[in-house]
Amino acid sequence: MATKVNVLGAWTQARNTLVQNLATTFDFLDDVPFSDDPASDFVKGNAQADRIQDQLRLLALSGLKQIDDAVASGTLVQDISDLSKKAKAEADRIKNAAKTVAGITKAVDLVAGVVTKIAGLPFLK
Repeated sequence: MATKVNVLGAWTQARNTLVQNLATTFDFLDDVPFSDDPASDFVKGNAQADRIQDQLRLLALSGLKQIDDAVASGTLVQDISDLSKKAKAEADRIKNAAKTVAGITKAVDLVAGVVTKIAGLPFLK
């Protein structure tokens, strides 16, 4: 299933909101005296910080699932695999042949193509 841009936008907004809430909670806790009383602001604030962090972990897993779906539904993984094999074969050929600038350039160009494809993965954009 391809990842929809509007879903990622909502994911990003949720992440940003949770991070902002976590920072606000930590700021709040900086000014609250320590207490082990369950009714204290300190204990309640820490419980909320834990809750926010749990939600961030859940959201991160959801984001990884969206990325996995996007990668699996496209040809990018196969393209990367194919280019990687070509780059490796060229590097091996160069290693066993007379070294020339043109040969090294070709090998670097091939591996740069792999890096470019990897950089095209949805979670890196």
